[in-house]
Amino acid sequence: MEKIVVFYIKKIISKFRFIVAGSPKLKQELLLQKALEEKGFNYKKLKISCNHDLGRNYVNGVEMGIKYPDSFYEKAKQIIPDKKIYSFYFNGNMNPEGGRKEMLKPFEMYNDSLIISSDDGRIQSSKDKFNKSYFSYFAKSKFGLCPHQADWPGTKEHLWTYRFIESCLVGSIPVIFEATPLGEKFINGFFVLKDSDFKNTKIPVYNILKANDNLVLARNKFFLTDDECHQIKINS
Repeated sequence: MEKIVVFYIKKIISKFRFIVAGSPKLKQELLLQKALEEKGFNYKKLKISCNHDLGRNYVNGVEMGIKYPDSFYEKAKQIIPDKKIYSFYFNGNMNPEGGRKEMLKPFEMYNDSLIISSDDGRIQSSKDKFNKSYFSYFAKSKFGLCPHQADWPGTKEHLWTYRFIESCLVGSIPVIFEATPLGEKFINGFFVLKDSDFKNTKIPVYNILKANDNLVLARNKFFLTDDECHQIKINS
């Protein structure tokens, strides 16, 4: 009996310590911190907050969207192959509650699809690391499947995904899903396809020019700009 009581006391203490120490940081914040560090900032001296629901970051009062480290852009650019060998790529969580498995099912019929169920992206220690294996397979794919989670509790008009950004970085055309449409502000200006575009089983032609345009826009939108860095400095 005493052992059981001690066990639960330790469990409560452990949980209390975890709450005091704070929850693990979001990938969003970890990427931002690394992006700031690569620009020469000591992020620990900056006032940083993140709104994951809206996909917004705030640094010293300067509002901005999702930001990736410059090193991700450089590394991704280096692994884009001359020829893509897969039509579709997805690598991520596929819990039934999120509805992704059902949304992705039609794409499994294609022999050159690469659809992987994995929780690797949720590993805390890897969230701000460039996963070369993940990006390499993504870069070999013409289209990046970007389903959100159907059970997402946040505001639907602000839906966004890391996968959409990463698809653009490796020259893969993002495919968004009508069941979980991404926010207009998030995808504005990008060339995207919808899952309904593939319902007749005929795969649209991969447009490398559009993919390159997406890459340029992603570079300008999802990485810290000189103006943003300047604003952060004058607000320090």
